[in-house]
Amino acid sequence: MSKRIEDIVQISVVACLYAVLTVTFSSFSYLPAQFRIGELIKPISTFQKKFVLSMMIGNFLSNLFSPFAGPMELIFMPLSNLIGCLLGYYIGKYSNKFLGSIFIGIWISTSVAITLKIAANFPFVQTFTGVLFAETILMTAGYLILLIVFKKGGLKIDG
Repeated sequence: MSKRIEDIVQISVVACLYAVLTVTFSSFSYLPAQFRIGELIKPISTFQKKFVLSMMIGNFLSNLFSPFAGPMELIFMPLSNLIGCLLGYYIGKYSNKFLGSIFIGIWISTSVAITLKIAANFPFVQTFTGVLFAETILMTAGYLILLIVFKKGGLKIDG
């Protein structure tokens, strides 16, 4: 299998895993606190740049099932995931991957709070705080799980 096809398959599998985990646990994935189990795999984008695309695609796919699906969920949030994960990748590459993961959590918390403020007039600070709490737990746990996977040889770190 060529490297390009292998990358496309891996990007697709990770995107689908994100979407499946998020939709499977939809009872709390789509609440204002956005405790999405799929976020556990988001720190992978700090280890391998190609998975930044997975997070954008996975977010789009999972948001199709959101009861609040609209332009903010289907355009703004996937683009926010793309930008946040790309910045998180570079933070991870040039400083520390854990810091890159936490940055992504802060970026996504801000984006969700903006989305819910615009779409549903939710209070920004309270929404940001709730989502940040969930994101911090998920990013930390996901990062630690990925470290184990990488150490066991399940994936290779590039960069």
